[in-house]
Amino acid sequence: MKWLLVLLAAALVAAGTLTDHFSSPPLEVMVIRTDQWLFCQDYGVTIKIKALEPVAVNNVVVTAKFFPEGTLRPEVQTRQAGGFSLQKGEIKQIVVSFNYCPRRQIDPLILLEIQIYLRNYTLSYNYYIGRVLPTTYEDLARYAASLEQKVKELTAQVDQLKRQVADLQTRVANLTSLLAAARTDNERLSAVLTQVRAERDALRAQLDQVQAQLSAVSQAKAAVEAQLAEARKQLEGLKAAYDKISGQYVDAQKTIADLEARLSELQRRYDELQKAEQQLRENYFSLSAKYSELSGRYDELNKAYQQTIQEKALLQNRYSELNTGFTWAVNMATALGVALLFVIALFLTRRRYTTTPPTTQTPPASVKSAVVLQPEQPKETIVKWPATAE
Repeated sequence: MKWLLVLLAAALVAAGTLTDHFSSPPLEVMVIRTDQWLFCQDYGVTIKIKALEPVAVNNVVVTAKFFPEGTLRPEVQTRQAGGFSLQKGEIKQIVVSFNYCPRRQIDPLILLEIQIYLRNYTLSYNYYIGRVLPTTYEDLARYAASLEQKVKELTAQVDQLKRQVADLQTRVANLTSLLAAARTDNERLSAVLTQVRAERDALRAQLDQVQAQLSAVSQAKAAVEAQLAEARKQLEGLKAAYDKISGQYVDAQKTIADLEARLSELQRRYDELQKAEQQLRENYFSLSAKYSELSGRYDELNKAYQQTIQEKALLQNRYSELNTGFTWAVNMATALGVALLFVIALFLTRRRYTTTPPTTQTPPASVKSAVVLQPEQPKETIVKWPATAE
């Protein structure tokens, strides 16, 4: 355990920023990185390129290859920086980052490749820089501290067991002295020794039984703990289901209350409609009686109306006959009166010319013409009885 703590302390001291230096004219390359690669976290690499003489760089490619254990096919991540030109003494700084997040946490080796493309040739730097760690050195230190605490607890338990062993040894020594005393008085204590042996055997049997029961109790305790965990899961599920059912029950209560209110309203409307129906039935029966009475009266009036129409037709025929005779008589009387007046006038005229001297002739008296006005026949008006709809 001590060597593990020493190793963890050395790892903590070694963790930090590392710098790698390469020199290949006309360039000098410095790579600054950290020694702790962690899963699913960005890992930064800073590259400083210093020109020893004027130079033009076409492109810089930085590649990180992760080699998981048991395979030769790495996972490759590439970053490019583009081209640039440097004068003597100028420094170009390039910062890139990588992130390794595997499906299984296996510590892979890391190969870092830096390729600097010049006009006529290429400079390459390849080297292994470490492994990707699942945890940091700080986490390992905390784990070591927890292990140290466990060691202390186990040491205390060992000391307690040593004290128990000393007590048992003391008890054994006491029993040995008692046994020696019993041996000196074998005849006198043989019965007691036999009894003690029997009690010892009984106690040993009880001890074995107690140990068996303890083992059974331990197994039962483990089973009960498993059942308790399962029961807790079921209880959580039942609590969630109860909460859901409680919400549904509250909603159902609200729905039932609304339905009861609507049922009461519909019952009230049904009673009102039933009363209205009863009243309409009574009105229908009274109207039916009135309709029957009016139908009888309508039949009587229709018969009287038909009889009146027939009598009117007879009177119309007689009126037409009388009107024709009266018109002929008036016309004849008018013609005779006109002829009589004409004769009288002619007679008087002749007599005046014979008895009196001639005088200024006066115009004969104007003859009034008689105009016979034909009486207008009365118009026939048919009165229609209003139709009834049942």
